[in-house]
Amino acid sequence: MPHPEADVSRGDALAFNKREDAPKSVHKHRDGNARHVSQRGLTGAPDSAHEISGSSETAPQRRLEVEFISEPEGGLGPYEVFVTSPQLQNEIGTGLIDTGAQVSLVRESSLRKSIPKEKYRDINVNIRGINGSDMLIRKGIMLQVNDSKEMLFYIVDRLPRNLNLILGQEWLLQNGYMMTCSKVVPPFSESVIKVPTKEKGIRLVDKQELLPGVYCGTSLGMCHEGYFSCLIVNMTSFPITQLPLPRLEKPPTFKLDGKNSKSVDDVERILKLNEKLRLDHITEGAETIRAICKEYVDIFKLPGDKLTAVSATAHSIPTPSVPEGRAITLKNYRLAEAHTREVNEQIQQMIRDEIIVPSQSEWNFPLIVVPKKLDPTGKRKWRICVDFRKLNEVSIGDTFPLPNIQDILDKVGRARYFSALDCASGFHQIPLKKEDRCKTAFSTPSGHFEYLRMPFGLKAAPATFQRMMNSILRDSIGDRCFVYVDDVLILGETLPEHHAKLREVFEQFRKFNVKIEPDKCEFLRPELTYLGHVISKEGVKPDPKKIEAVVRFPAPEKQKDVKAFLGLTGYYRKFIPHYSTIAKPLTTLLTKETPWKWNSEEQESFDLLKAKLVEFPILQYPDFQQPFLLTTDASGYGLGAVLSQGAVGKDKPIAYASRTLNSAELNYSTVEKECLAIVWACKHFRPYLLGRKFQILTDHRGLTWIFRVKDPSSRLLRWKLLLEEFDYEIKYKPGKQNTNADSLSRYPVMAIEAEELTPDRKARIIKEMHSDPVGGHQGINRTVDRIKLYTSWSNMAEDVANYIKTCEICQKMKHSKENRCQLQITDTQAEPWKKLHLDIVGPLPCTEEGHKYILTCQDNLSKYLIAEPLINQTVEEVSEALVHRVFLVYGIPGIILTDQGSNFMSEAFKEICKLFRIEKLNTVAYHPESNGALERSHKTLITYLRSYVDSKPSNWNQWLHFACFMFNTTPHSITQYSPYELLFGRKCNLPGELEQKIQPLYNYDDIVKVIRHRLQESHHIAQRNLMKFKEHQHVKTQSKEVSKDIKLNDLILVKKEQRKHKLEPIWEGPYEVKELKYPNLVIQRVGKRKREKVHMNQIKMFHCSQENQDEVTSSLDFE
Repeated sequence: MPHPEADVSRGDALAFNKREDAPKSVHKHRDGNARHVSQRGLTGAPDSAHEISGSSETAPQRRLEVEFISEPEGGLGPYEVFVTSPQLQNEIGTGLIDTGAQVSLVRESSLRKSIPKEKYRDINVNIRGINGSDMLIRKGIMLQVNDSKEMLFYIVDRLPRNLNLILGQEWLLQNGYMMTCSKVVPPFSESVIKVPTKEKGIRLVDKQELLPGVYCGTSLGMCHEGYFSCLIVNMTSFPITQLPLPRLEKPPTFKLDGKNSKSVDDVERILKLNEKLRLDHITEGAETIRAICKEYVDIFKLPGDKLTAVSATAHSIPTPSVPEGRAITLKNYRLAEAHTREVNEQIQQMIRDEIIVPSQSEWNFPLIVVPKKLDPTGKRKWRICVDFRKLNEVSIGDTFPLPNIQDILDKVGRARYFSALDCASGFHQIPLKKEDRCKTAFSTPSGHFEYLRMPFGLKAAPATFQRMMNSILRDSIGDRCFVYVDDVLILGETLPEHHAKLREVFEQFRKFNVKIEPDKCEFLRPELTYLGHVISKEGVKPDPKKIEAVVRFPAPEKQKDVKAFLGLTGYYRKFIPHYSTIAKPLTTLLTKETPWKWNSEEQESFDLLKAKLVEFPILQYPDFQQPFLLTTDASGYGLGAVLSQGAVGKDKPIAYASRTLNSAELNYSTVEKECLAIVWACKHFRPYLLGRKFQILTDHRGLTWIFRVKDPSSRLLRWKLLLEEFDYEIKYKPGKQNTNADSLSRYPVMAIEAEELTPDRKARIIKEMHSDPVGGHQGINRTVDRIKLYTSWSNMAEDVANYIKTCEICQKMKHSKENRCQLQITDTQAEPWKKLHLDIVGPLPCTEEGHKYILTCQDNLSKYLIAEPLINQTVEEVSEALVHRVFLVYGIPGIILTDQGSNFMSEAFKEICKLFRIEKLNTVAYHPESNGALERSHKTLITYLRSYVDSKPSNWNQWLHFACFMFNTTPHSITQYSPYELLFGRKCNLPGELEQKIQPLYNYDDIVKVIRHRLQESHHIAQRNLMKFKEHQHVKTQSKEVSKDIKLNDLILVKKEQRKHKLEPIWEGPYEVKELKYPNLVIQRVGKRKREKVHMNQIKMFHCSQENQDEVTSSLDFE
């Protein structure tokens, strides 16, 4: 049925938007079953809820007396009741009650007999039917049906099923009628129905008879979202489908539990609290938790409550370094438009809660908006904060300590039940001292304010809050109750123990007026996230959400990224065996003397830390009634330890620890390193071990007696004294059983050398471990580590380094630090168009005209750029474009500089240069720096084309000249002039400058002099700026120069710039140096006669091994 300006779909009753007092929500009816009609009323399939469509405020309650007939052909919709005999202006007709229709309609032909057209009203309304079609209504009329109020009906040409009229929601509501079309109250049964109401808060329905044999039971409840639920009892033998609305009243004050007199407001608070509490997960003890929360309902901050202040403390902001009468005033930050409304709403709420007040303070700090966690519905919330960094710099901090997180986790013990309480806007519950309020002033677009309560962002705020919580809960903290700032953790081995502790905490909160947030509290959770850890009766593990942040952490690009990553993983290092050893390549990057590098070793360390954290074990809680086991071990470069409990061999870990050895400790003997591991582990786990007898397990048998020697060394004596405070017993545990600590301290275990190795034997071992397929031509450190798995000898690392240095495959296949010689200062022309730089760009996507390449030309002084599209890069195509579109338009240059491409090196191109009397110069092969300015212009050109071709890259030629125009009319960063101005002596008129400014008048002689002077001056300035830049670059690259003392007849390798595939060698050679023309070399491949010229940056030294020395020498002799 039709509805104005709204879509109607089967199963939806639309919002009432015609009347100002009508509800705005959309009510969903799930019942889509077809109805049939009897004399008693409407029946249908049962559903889970009953809804009454109507309003008790619009008119007296009435019943619509109609005659029901059988369902018409074609069936009924989910909101329709087919009726006959409505009296329409004293005429009898056929109508349809459609509770899903928003408006009422009348067929025009049914009006012609009794109502003249003069009574029609002109209207202009669009209505949309259930099938989605729109209809424009131009006429309406006021009609009275039966004895109802006169209402507006929209006039239409026709209605389905030959109906005279359709009675919609507006008509039913205005006349006090109601229908229940979603559900039936079956005979001799009871059901809960939802009564529409505009009332809010707690309402009471007294027992009343709605229809003969149909009763409404006494109900007390909360009006929620425009509805009130009550119980309907049907004692008749037929189903009930329509009812009058029951009367709602405000309940009187009554007593609860016989102890405290509770008002209606208290009951409303309890009902609100029930809606906020999250107890659906609780299978045991939920009602007790609900009862405790009801008893202490006053400590919960509920919707509509004003946030009160605690009575335990007040925060001060001492600023002795700021003279009296002085103030810090900072400029405000601009707010995003999207945040302005949010800021204003929160400011008004904080004023209502008396957190802030308007201020006249001279102090001012900028406001910022930061995101909060997503709420349960996935909606992003925001918190407004003030940037108090400058205030923190001049204020005195508070040294009150925050609890040690590990101490809290260690005391969880045998707990089975966990609850967490969260203070509502905790900092805002602490008042500020009156004399310090002016120091917190801030401004928004709506005014200047200052805090009455402690704001976020003050450096002493956490300590003040912790001190307050410790004071309030001093008798509870440490005994199944722990507090970290505003997070309160309550534990219990049994439900009674847990509930008693909860009451104890709630009582203190009530005493000091502390408010908590009900929807952020967690009660009786078998597993709980607390301070970045997940705690349960099984043990403790990292928070999966934090782990996800580690897994998604991108590969670091600088030292700051490494610090952030190690900070994130280091928080959970107790979960990661041999953490320090794994992280060593990363921690090394943080030392000042280590240059930044990110190679395979660092990447492997980065990836392994991620993997280890994902595979974290669950660590058990320490039981201080049981003895501890401390397992230690040491390797050549690290220490490891595991604290555990249980029978030896079946013990479960409590925490892992490891660290690397410093430079001095690396020189210790094996026994000393093992002793150091014990001393360090005892010190590390001292909070667990002190005052308790424990066992130290080691795989080094000598340690069982080492501390009992009569005359120990000074170092051993010092360690022995350090261990005197512990009550321990050292026991030997074979290495095969000592896997925990052993893996913490080392990767491979170095074997003892069994026999004297000859030089040939050493060489064979190195060759096998490096050059064979199982060796894989790895680097020095990895090859040394592989050899250490089997044997060792003195100076082994040096021998390995020398072998790898002369490995021909490694030299040719691996990247290495190439020569970097200092950039040379090239000549700069004094006039434009004296020297022209040429190059080819491409291939690019083929255009519709067949263009695939670009010929680029750039003037040496002005940097003027010309670019012409080419179909191919043959010498004929290039020469034609150069002559017709460059030389004949701009003039003939004196010098042309090109690379060594076949087109530019061809005889035909040389002949063209001779013809135009142009000096032809070439760059060194594969050295783009020789033509650096043009190469940089290519990047600008390609970036421009990429920005405009978008999804159609084949039309780049249409944008090419626009790109050149953009480049040539933009001032160059070095010359400070645009290329156009340097070439033509005037600024180019741009599209935005078509409205010409007033120009000075010149006579003919004057303007020639002015232009000549301008050109000379601009050319001189441009040349001077270019030379300064080149000199600067020359000095800048001097510090980066890699000195390679290349001499005549040295053997070198040359970098292959064009490789067919990635598996092809990176370097080729060896070549012999024949001439030195710094920074270029003339070289000749060994065994060949052809000579080539290369740049120093394209070479590296070649080191001959003993095996290929003879082969190279014979080739040189042959030459």
